[in-house]
Amino acid sequence: MFLRDNSVFVPVKDPNLSMEKTPMPAQSADERVKNFDEVALGYAPEQAANEASRCLKCPGRYCSESCPAHVPTTEFIAEVRAGNYQRAYELISEKNSLPAITGRVCAQERQCERNCTRGIRGESVSIGRLEAFVAGWHAAHGEPLTGAPANGIPVAVAGSGPAGLACADVLSLAGYAVTVYEEKPFFGGIPVYGIPGFVLPNAVVERKLEELRARGVMFVPGVKVGRDLSVEELCGKFKGVFVATGASKSVLPGIPGEALPGVYTANDYLTAANVDGAPIQGRHVLVVGGGNTAVDAARCARRSGAERVTIVYRRSEAEMPARREEIAHALEEGIELCTMAAPAEFVGENGKLAGLVCERTELTAPDYPGGRCNIRGTGERFTLAADVAVLALGFTAEPIEGLATNDKGLIVVDRETLETSRAGALAGGDAVTGANTLVHAMAAGRKAAALLREKLGA
Repeated sequence: MFLRDNSVFVPVKDPNLSMEKTPMPAQSADERVKNFDEVALGYAPEQAANEASRCLKCPGRYCSESCPAHVPTTEFIAEVRAGNYQRAYELISEKNSLPAITGRVCAQERQCERNCTRGIRGESVSIGRLEAFVAGWHAAHGEPLTGAPANGIPVAVAGSGPAGLACADVLSLAGYAVTVYEEKPFFGGIPVYGIPGFVLPNAVVERKLEELRARGVMFVPGVKVGRDLSVEELCGKFKGVFVATGASKSVLPGIPGEALPGVYTANDYLTAANVDGAPIQGRHVLVVGGGNTAVDAARCARRSGAERVTIVYRRSEAEMPARREEIAHALEEGIELCTMAAPAEFVGENGKLAGLVCERTELTAPDYPGGRCNIRGTGERFTLAADVAVLALGFTAEPIEGLATNDKGLIVVDRETLETSRAGALAGGDAVTGANTLVHAMAAGRKAAALLREKLGA
């Protein structure tokens, strides 16, 4: 639920001038590696009020400006401090359809919290934790958001990930009759298939789905738009169409041996643990990559009984794109980092994976000021033993038949209107941008909903 005792509000009268965030209660490392339960236990009301009192209420609203969804951060935090949790939830919901999800997995440290004034000297305000606290309180005690009367105008959404759910959320509140088509048997997209329960419990996503169902949103599984149902057919059946099929096709390194038994994509590996309930087990597990998906896969392997888990990344730890908190949790759980190493070849023994040959790398100057450092190989090679390897090198989109795409398979849209090559069909999220943060996809879904409302009226 991501909150503890919310029955009592303990006000904080004076500003909290601490340089550090209010600590998040969490399972100990020794305890959590034995289960897939959520690591963070959530703020209690007094902890939320204490953290909220660290906010300086900056007139510049730097945090909100650097949030892709432009959540009114200062305003909702002020309501948390005052104990007005319902109002805090309403303020967040003006811009964010998925606060219980983004509060847990959004890249706050590179977005809203990055520009928090408190972060100039000390740690920023823990915006994500406060957002999750508010969402948790609302799930337990809050009143449902009030929507407009049904207007009967049918709209189709292709894809039930963050972009699709956000679009359905806004349109259903406005009274539209929304039908969501999903290729897979379960709804929720990457938050369900690609993020483990110890980071984001599936029950959190399911609560959002139930909320949408209660508003009349219809969910249809097992239908791949572009294969089972064409975009042309959707446009003929519905007044509005939004394509948000995401980017779930794994990127492969293109090195020898990647087809060996024992080498898995992160997509397949995490689905086995998150959805199928049958984690892939190995004694020595290597995870190739440095993002959140790589860290999640490594932590899954640790919980699945692996004796040794190593993350192989071609740059330094400081340049890993994964959230700092997740990296810290992984290290606490005994996961090793092998940085400045690029995969060169998977090697087998008796027809199965036996190890990974890596080449040492070194950093070179970035192409432009502020950019990421480039890398180059040194020629030095070494081998890491492994019986399971997970490729977590990113995701790309699959082209949708009937819609124009670029050379990367991404749907081509007008940036302002989100219109695709098929008049009447809008598209957004990772299917358009490529793999991006969850909040960017959510913001795209909300933008699409606003554009559809403007176009369709009511």
